[in-house]
Amino acid sequence: MFASVNDVTLNYRSEGEGPPVVFLHGLGGTANIWHGVMAAMVQHHHCVAIDLRGHGRSGGQGRFSIEGFAKDVESLMRHLELPSVTLVGHSMGSLVAQHLAHRRQDLVGRLVLVGAISQFQPATSDAYRTRADQVDADGLEPLVDAWLAGAVSPQTHALQSGATGLLREMFLRNDPASYAKSTRALAEAPSIRRDELGQPTLILTGAHDRSTPLAMSEELHRSIPVSRVEVLPDVSHWSPIEAPGRIAASILEFLT
Repeated sequence: MFASVNDVTLNYRSEGEGPPVVFLHGLGGTANIWHGVMAAMVQHHHCVAIDLRGHGRSGGQGRFSIEGFAKDVESLMRHLELPSVTLVGHSMGSLVAQHLAHRRQDLVGRLVLVGAISQFQPATSDAYRTRADQVDADGLEPLVDAWLAGAVSPQTHALQSGATGLLREMFLRNDPASYAKSTRALAEAPSIRRDELGQPTLILTGAHDRSTPLAMSEELHRSIPVSRVEVLPDVSHWSPIEAPGRIAASILEFLT
C-alpha cells in the first residue's frame, strides 16, 4: 500500500485487527524485515510496517534526518487514523521511534526498541560519515560482505544461510544515494532527553550484536524511566530476521 505524506510517497504493510503496533526498520532495511514478527502477531494486533523514506519502495526525495523520518511516520499514522500505538523500532528505526515518542507522547503508548541505539561516540559518527562517502564513490557492492559478516550471528550464518542470502540481496537493493543520505542522517542524529520518555519500554538486544551491544541497551535502560532489557540468545543485530518468533513472543508478553 502507498500513501502520500509530506513530500514523499511511503510504502507500508497493514495487516490484522486489534490494538495497533507500528514497525520501523533500520538503516538499509525495509518493512519486510518484520514479516515473521507480524505473522505471529496479526491474530491479536493491527500491525503496520513502514518503508522509511529512501528505503524499500518508498520515495527518496529531499534531505534525510532522524527528525524527518519521525515526522513521516507521524503523518502516516494520522493518514491511517491510528489511535495511540505501540511503536517498534529496529536500529536506526529505534532512534526514529524514540524521537517520535518524545515529541508526541499522545501518539505513542509503548515502545519496543530492538538492536537499539542510544548515542554514538564521535568516532562512530565519523565512521558512518566515511561509509556514506564510500557509498557515494563506489556504491554498495564493496561493503556488502563485511556488512553481512557482522549483521547476523555465527549460528545464523551456519543454520540459516538462505536468510542471510536474502539479507545480502536486501542490502544491495538499496539505492546508493538514498543509503548514503540515510547513513549521514544516522551520524548526525540529535540527542533527546530520554529521561522524559514516559512510555513503558522494552529493549531487546542480541547476545552477539556488535553494532549495538548490550552496553548500549543498558545505557538506554538507565536513562528511560520505565524500561527493561531482554537479551536474545544466539542472534546478532538483525534479530527480526534471525529470530522473528522469539521477538514476537517477547512483544506479546510485554503488551499483556
